Amino acid sequence: MSKRANYLLLSGLFLLAYLVVEFTSIYGDSGWFKAFSLICSLSFLLGAISKSNKLNK
Repeated sequence: MSKRANYLLLSGLFLLAYLVVEFTSIYGDSGWFKAFSLICSLSFLLGAISKSNKLNK
């Protein structure tokens, strides 16, 4: 797998973790984990977009 695909996979994984914690009560009210998972998801998504733009140039 390419690095772009790995970044997209990790982004989806962290977004899924956020959604599971948001809509279930597995961890209770864990705002720090929600923030962490959203930040990780967005950073990996931006990394994948960045890798994609560099490959096209």
